[in-house]
Amino acid sequence: MEVIIAAIGVGILLGWLDIFSYRVKLWLNRLSTVCLFLMLICLGAKIGCDANLLGQIERLGRQSLLLGGSAILGSLLLVYVVIKLLAPDFAKEERP
Repeated sequence: MEVIIAAIGVGILLGWLDIFSYRVKLWLNRLSTVCLFLMLICLGAKIGCDANLLGQIERLGRQSLLLGGSAILGSLLLVYVVIKLLAPDFAKEERP
């Protein structure tokens, strides 16, 4: 884990120092996209090979749907409350 955190830190430092040219950054961006895609494929294959996980996929799907729906509804409710508290006259203004 320390190696991963160190690699992320070095990457942030190199990006902040702006050492690489635009062409190198473009190449590195494409390389990181390919590596991310490869990592997602490996993760999917690992999940697909796990019989225990596949046996519980319906329950996990319901839980994830509930969690995602709750996050969306909570966000919408919070935006509504913030708008009502911080901009009470905003909704009453006439628009041209």
